[in-house]
Order: sequence, then C-alpha cells, then structure tokens
Amino acid sequence: MRKLAISILAAVIVAAMLAGGCAAPAPASTPAPAPPKTFDIGISSPLTGTAAPHGTMIQNGILQAIEDQNNEGGVTIAGQKYTLNPIIRDNKWDIMVSKSVAEELIFDKKVKVIAGPFVMDAVSTQTVSEPNKVILFALVVVVPSMTGPKKPYTFFTGYPFIQMYDDKCGYVQKFYPQAKKMVSMVIDLPDLAAFMDSVKTLAPRYGLDWLGYEKFPVTITDFNPVISRVLAKNPDIIDLAQLGTLGGVGALEIKQIRQAGFKGIILVPGAVPAQTVEEVVPKEYLYKIVCSMLDPSSPIAGDAYSGFCDRYQKKFNAPPFNALPFLEYNPVKGFFQFLNGQDTMDTTAWMEGFEKYHWSGLWGFDSYWIGKPMYGINRLTLGPSVVYEYTDGKLEPKWESPLPLELLQEK
Repeated sequence: MRKLAISILAAVIVAAMLAGGCAAPAPASTPAPAPPKTFDIGISSPLTGTAAPHGTMIQNGILQAIEDQNNEGGVTIAGQKYTLNPIIRDNKWDIMVSKSVAEELIFDKKVKVIAGPFVMDAVSTQTVSEPNKVILFALVVVVPSMTGPKKPYTFFTGYPFIQMYDDKCGYVQKFYPQAKKMVSMVIDLPDLAAFMDSVKTLAPRYGLDWLGYEKFPVTITDFNPVISRVLAKNPDIIDLAQLGTLGGVGALEIKQIRQAGFKGIILVPGAVPAQTVEEVVPKEYLYKIVCSMLDPSSPIAGDAYSGFCDRYQKKFNAPPFNALPFLEYNPVKGFFQFLNGQDTMDTTAWMEGFEKYHWSGLWGFDSYWIGKPMYGINRLTLGPSVVYEYTDGKLEPKWESPLPLELLQEK
C-alpha cells in the first residue's frame, strides 16, 4: 500500500507541473548571434561653397560604397557583425573647419576611418588623423609631405597625376605628332605644384615642349585675360590642368578659349563634366578636346562600372557628372571588403594589411596600391587609361593607353 501511495503522489505532482506550464527542461541550444553593432565612418567633404559640387560627388561615392557593403551583410570584425553608418560633416573646403571636423569625428565620435577630404581640406584633416592612427581616404597628394613612410595611415583615392598626363600626352604624340608646344592654364591651389611636376616629367617623354603655365584664382569668372597671356606663347596645345575643380565654370573656360580663336588641342588631364560642357559650349567648338571619361554603355566599361552607374542613378536620381564618385568608391569599397573578416580592431594592423590588399575594382583590372618609386610608400591606385576626344561635337572613346606601371611600381 505504501508503494502504491508514493506512485499515486508522484503522478499527481507530475500532472500538476504539466498543468501549471512547468515541463522538463529542453536540451541546451546554440545561443542566438548578437545583433549587429554600428561601425561609424566619418565623411568630411566640402558640401557648401566653391567646391560643393565636387564634395557632394565624393560624398556620394562613399555613401554608395557603404550601401553596397551593407547590402552584402556589412562587415564582421573579430567575430562581431557591424552595419556601416556614415557620419557626414561639411568641412566647407576650409583648413580650420576641416581640422575641427576631424577632431570632432576622432575624439567625440571615435571613428577609426575618415573619407572625403578633397584638396586643401585633406592637408588639415591629416594633421589630426595621422597622429591618432585613423585611416584616411584623401583624394590627391597635394604636396609631397602628405605621403611617405611617416604618413602610412593615409590612402589616396584619385589616381596619380602622372598617369592622367601619361595617357593624354601619349595620345597627342600618337595621333597629333605635329603638335609640339604646350602651355598650361592652372588654378592657384595647393595641388598646382603636383600637377606641374607631372607635366614637366611627362612632356619630354612624349616629345612635347612645355612652355610653362599661367595661373588664375579659383574664384575666376572671366578667363579672357589669362587666355590672352597663354595665346601670346603661340601653343599647339592648351593644358587645362585642373578643369574638373571648376565644375560648370570649367565649361566656360573651354568656350572662351575657342571664342578667342584657338583652334588647337585642348588637353584635359582628368574627366570633363560632359553634360555641362555640352550645355555651355557650342557644338562647333567641341573638337580636339582630349580628356578622360568612361561611358557606362561602352564595351570598355565592363559590368562592375556599369552596375555602379546604375545603382548611383537610382540612389541619387542623377548620374555622376564627373569622375569623383567612382574614384572615391573604388578604394573605399575595397577597404570595406578587406575589413570584413579581420580579427582585430587595431588600425595599424588594418593599415599594414590593406597596403598589400588586392581587390576586384570598377575598372576591369586588379586594383591595388602603387606609388613607392615616387613617394616611398604604396598609397595610390591606378585608374582607367581610356582617352576620349570631342570630334565634331561628339565625345568618343579613342584609345586605351598602356598603364604606366614603370613610373609607379617597384621593379
């Protein structure tokens, strides 16, 4: 009877537990993964003022890279998943404002990466980013002191000036061998010396006689006084070194050169803002203008570049009007790909690893860092060497130049 009573009592207890919602514990399961954290990316670029059109294009390239990486799952670092988050600041293309923005992003927002400085704003940003071991993506090497073994955390997104001149000067030698004398029209900006050093290096390489330059302020609205000084030197080629910096005003520069009677070659080392040029410059003036461009519909462009242009159009409801968005996107997106899978949050380890990293970029060839023969460290990327020319009012691809690896890569 005693055993029977114990059995009945045990059954009653089990029934009560089940009725009360208590059940035997379930087998242990794998814990759910931690939700993604936010990884902040500082964006410092000129969004108001003279350089705003360019700063906006740079910003948009970074935002497209962030969106594309987040659509691929963000980044996972040291086992933790992160969603990339942009923190956008307008540095107004001002040295003091740029420095203040860098200090806020680094000391207050604790960012480990800043992208977007253009020219002079990159110089002041770097004074804060380098000593604090923050990865910086700046557009161009404005002065030689911006790069080298003592400035290893700064990578440059614009392809080398020397490459920009190599393909254009090579094109002139190949297709206009009678053109010899070249004069540059230049903006009085910190990157002037870097542009002119490239001209002095490349012109003799292709049998061109460079007659020097005439400079003007970035605030210019009438180019005629400068054009008169240039034409007095009787050039065959007028080099518009920094036309892209002027935005829409650069189209006026082309128009006034033709109005002044110059019928020779207008050489633009970078990409012309084609839509603006064709709105401002009469069709009969659009000839012998040698420049860079990469038409997304061209067979040369490839799927990666064409896909970027499609996504950009959808995101910003307009095509990029110059080369800056894809110049910025290409290495910044490459960095996000590199970052995904790193096992440390140490920016020194990131810098050392990314220096050696190769990635599939927008151009249809392997992207990686070069420049050591010139700067003592590999911190520049190659861009496409496709030369376009306006002929009878139409911009067309004319020549795909060999990449000048012997100038920028260690032997």
